[in-house]
Amino acid sequence: MKVFFANRRCESTEAGDDDPMIINRQDQFPLDLGPLRAYQRRLKRVLDLGPRDFNVCFVSDEDIGQMNSVYRGKAVPTDVLSFPWEGDDGSGPEEAGDEFRNFLGDIVISVATAERNARAEGHSTEEEIRLLILHGVLHLMGYDHETDQGEMNSLELSLREQLNQAGKAPVGQPAGTAGRSG
Repeated sequence: MKVFFANRRCESTEAGDDDPMIINRQDQFPLDLGPLRAYQRRLKRVLDLGPRDFNVCFVSDEDIGQMNSVYRGKAVPTDVLSFPWEGDDGSGPEEAGDEFRNFLGDIVISVATAERNARAEGHSTEEEIRLLILHGVLHLMGYDHETDQGEMNSLELSLREQLNQAGKAPVGQPAGTAGRSG
């Protein structure tokens, strides 16, 4: 899958040169990007990502539904999609030129779906977004809850404890379930 937002650094709002790239391409729900950047930096430290980086882009249900249809064959909105960086020749970030060296990829989040999920789980939309960023970055790191016999879910729950995050089950799952649909 190709990177969608890596070349759009000019669209990142209110970020300094050393800040993570977060783009808000939806206008249905207001977002305070400052605390989300701080969370992204904290998550990078907890995961010991060092110079490896990733982007987060907030979109509408319509936009994520289109992406979900194209890339996963599911013509419905979802909460989060992860797009690991891949060069034109299939190379990963280790083989990339200077511009994309250490770039993990893009995480795309539907704020409308995050808001619905948060209401259903009984926590804030901001907390749900943090949970989705965590879930998305684990995918960028190569974890896959659909094939790894619970390894990603176990790690996600452990990281939630370290990060003092709410949530009864991994993002998108009812309490007591081990997998995630998307």
